[in-house]
Amino acid sequence: MSIPFLRCMIAAAAFYHLPPRVLPSIQAVEGGSPGLVSKNGNGSADLGVMQVNTVWLTPLARITGMTQTAVANRLTDDACFNIAAAAAIMRSALTETGGDLMAAVARYHSHTPALGMAYQQKVLAKARAMFTPGTKN
Repeated sequence: MSIPFLRCMIAAAAFYHLPPRVLPSIQAVEGGSPGLVSKNGNGSADLGVMQVNTVWLTPLARITGMTQTAVANRLTDDACFNIAAAAAIMRSALTETGGDLMAAVARYHSHTPALGMAYQQKVLAKARAMFTPGTKN
């Protein structure tokens, strides 16, 4: 199985001190790609490879010194920028959860417990399928 943008994922995971398998597992669930914009029922949108939600535009603009429009464009079209943003979000979630990786994965998707738990299970299933020898995808 090919993991898209693996070099970017490895670099981002190393920079943000994340387990190297977490970003590919999230991407496999998200199913994003460069240029993809997925509208949500609440008026937000998920952007690019890791489907980073537009609620992150303001914090990412503040961190990068870019405008929100520039951040949105980069999240949508620049796969490595999108992956780096997703890694930063995961690092933040790990800090919030006291280092609990699975709780952080849930928060990557939602701060609503039921939604986060369902997502967490999807990511765990993808990780097992991708990284357990003899498991079919």
